Amino acid sequence: MKTDLFSKSLIPIAKALLGVFFYAFAYRVFLLPFHLYNGGFTGIAQILQSLSRKFFFSELHTDISGIILWCLNLPLFFLVYKTISKNFLLKTIITVFFQSFFMILIPIPQSPLITDCLTSCLIGGAISGLGAGLALSSGSCGGGSDIIGLYCAMRYPRFSVGKLNLLLNFVIYLYSAMEYEFTTAIYSFIFSASASFFMDRIHHQNIKTNVMIISECPSLGTDILQVLHRGYTYWYGFGGYTKKQIYIYLTVISKSETGKLKRIISEKDPHAFVTFSEHLEVLGNFEKRFDI
Repeated sequence: MKTDLFSKSLIPIAKALLGVFFYAFAYRVFLLPFHLYNGGFTGIAQILQSLSRKFFFSELHTDISGIILWCLNLPLFFLVYKTISKNFLLKTIITVFFQSFFMILIPIPQSPLITDCLTSCLIGGAISGLGAGLALSSGSCGGGSDIIGLYCAMRYPRFSVGKLNLLLNFVIYLYSAMEYEFTTAIYSFIFSASASFFMDRIHHQNIKTNVMIISECPSLGTDILQVLHRGYTYWYGFGGYTKKQIYIYLTVISKSETGKLKRIISEKDPHAFVTFSEHLEVLGNFEKRFDI
């Protein structure tokens, strides 16, 4: 019982905290030494900090974007409480708090660790994306646009989180180009693009996979329904060489569910022929699921 509680509660939280540490580390160590802007709500926090220094607190030299980011997330916690789940709310509050804490605690180097800005953006973006992906795959998130994206994706199947991030990032990069110079916006974009690429390699829940299974097992579809809770279509066929009757199953799952499906197939029919096709556009009743 204690082992189950540990694996279900403490391990995901530890994984999420490790993720936000990576995120904050990349932000403080690779991004800020070049005076670049992150994407999403972190970038919005940077803009608010810059504007407050410009118009109100000109002598403020300490980076307080972590505190601003925490304040921006406070109304989103209420949205999570009302519409998603209390369990996800608790994990998100813990995750966002430590992310903001790390964004204050981790020291900013006096000079960049990697002198080449492009290389620093690519490496820092990879570390940042790894961190964000770890947080999301643990059933939590770093707040901001992730919360809005999860909410809208659950309520509106055609909603694109990418479009939301694109709009936010357009405002951020436009401000950085106007306030500093065009190269600042370009390098900031490269950092965010690298982060998005590596986040998608870690977080698979939004990737849909089409699976076709050719098997002699007549009960394979029942296990797909009972274990994965996914619908399927099947029809009869005949082997071109053996002339034996076979069952052809077709289903669509999330990429994060492929491991469970492979175990089902391995137990029922280890000799089945299976094909996987990813990055599909699916119309109709396909349920998006999130580990929340």
